[in-house]
Amino acid sequence: MQKTLKLTAVNRIAQNSTLIHDKEAAHRKLVKELSLNSVSYASKDLKGLLDEDNPLYPVNRAHAIMKMFLNAHSGFKRDDLQGYLNLFSLVTNPPDEMLEKVELVINLAFNNPKTLRYRDFYGLNTDF
Repeated sequence: MQKTLKLTAVNRIAQNSTLIHDKEAAHRKLVKELSLNSVSYASKDLKGLLDEDNPLYPVNRAHAIMKMFLNAHSGFKRDDLQGYLNLFSLVTNPPDEMLEKVELVINLAFNNPKTLRYRDFYGLNTDF
């Protein structure tokens, strides 16, 4: 398994989680090394199935929606990718009620205060 994939997965996937995947070699290694439960399907067996019959449809649909979301914000810097993925996660996951999502964002903002100084924001030289 690629070292970066493993490092990323170790920090983001809890042990004993279930990974639903096709039978790609990297996925099998990930399942083994992170002690994951595996539900796998051969992609050749899924070709031609209707969406409602395809067990990987929810995964494929989430990927398609994320791709559209990122393409709609194509001007972002790679350094900002995590922030966009966090926003995507907020938009696409529960709670479904919009006001509850607003409350989550406001609480997050107040519980994670950051100090931004005027001179830092405007890039003013502080060396007089």
